[in-house]
Amino acid sequence: MEQTYLIIGGGQAGGRAAETLRQQGVTGRVVIVGDESCPPYERPPLSKEVLTAPGDDTCFNGWLHEAVFYEQAAIEQREDRVTRLDTARQIAYLASGEALRYDKCLIATGGRARTLSDIAPGERVLSLRTLADAMRLRKLLKRSRTVAVIGGGFLGLEFAASARARGLDVTVLETAPRLLGKAMPAAFSQRLEAKHRANGVNLALNAGPISVEQNETCVTVSAGVDVATFDFCVLAVGQVPNDDVARASGIEVSNGIVVDECCRTSAPNVFAAGDCANFPFGKNGGRIRLESWQNAQDQAIAAARSMLGDTSMYRPTPWFWTDQYDWNVQMIGLHDETVDQWVTRDTAADKQVLIGLRDRVIVYALALNQGGEIRALRRLVEQSIPIHPDQLSDMRVKLRQLERSAT
Repeated sequence: MEQTYLIIGGGQAGGRAAETLRQQGVTGRVVIVGDESCPPYERPPLSKEVLTAPGDDTCFNGWLHEAVFYEQAAIEQREDRVTRLDTARQIAYLASGEALRYDKCLIATGGRARTLSDIAPGERVLSLRTLADAMRLRKLLKRSRTVAVIGGGFLGLEFAASARARGLDVTVLETAPRLLGKAMPAAFSQRLEAKHRANGVNLALNAGPISVEQNETCVTVSAGVDVATFDFCVLAVGQVPNDDVARASGIEVSNGIVVDECCRTSAPNVFAAGDCANFPFGKNGGRIRLESWQNAQDQAIAAARSMLGDTSMYRPTPWFWTDQYDWNVQMIGLHDETVDQWVTRDTAADKQVLIGLRDRVIVYALALNQGGEIRALRRLVEQSIPIHPDQLSDMRVKLRQLERSAT
């Protein structure tokens, strides 16, 4: 009897999982159910190229594949929403009223933009999560002169850089004392702050409490005693996992859908991957939910293989990147307070490598415009062996040499 592989969520993770199932030889039905009317796509271009590209408003090159790929691969795409699963009978109930039986199911519903209880979304108060969001913001950028960005994380800063490229006056309001405090060391956070100020962004740190009032022509943003008017406002205050279908189906959730190292949920034959999945991480029994291009890609592939019986454990080395102005910043590992020593390589105006050590083992690295270095650092992080800090700071010593000597 033909088996049905159901994928809930039509984003990057869902698309990669469907593709992997076919690559692994699945001949049964592969069905993607998602609430967007387009093929799966990658999200990084939404805060950059989509907003800044010249020409008309049809610019987008972030598709995983063109629509014809899914037709040729016999991957069904449904614009619908799964409301709940009957995990005992293995039936998915859709918002349209359809009941779809499955043999294996992957939940890859990603996340949604976090909102603030006292700031109502509207025509001039928007978030950026989907392609439709990006296209709305692109049109606003083309006809506006000023914008306020609430949130100094990756998304907010990328949007700020894109808005400056469009020539807008940009104000970023961040309630924390520095930018990206949880993602990078203070020394580089300060350097990034200086980069934005040099490019004309007005940064308001320690801002708050923040409130927004909007009408048909503008928004008024208050941050403590400071009040200013803008053409529109962007909320970039993080995201929350889309775990509603798991909750409605009695599947365990805790800051996302709880899975094991093989991406299996608490329900039989139901898996989860991507931004919505909370999985085991590290050597001390910890758990994590990663919001990144890499995790959406790699965990989706791992989950698809697990659906087919592969018991390999998903143990990623986190990798993040951001492009702002002429800077490419890449990070390996997770920045946390357990770093006991920092080593700096190359402090040129537009290049730098920061390496975080714990007991002389590399646990984190940040590279500014040094993509080649980050590849070697990734391998050194994965090897998890002690390295003398003097070797790391000596520019005469190539990181590739340390990798070879370590092995």
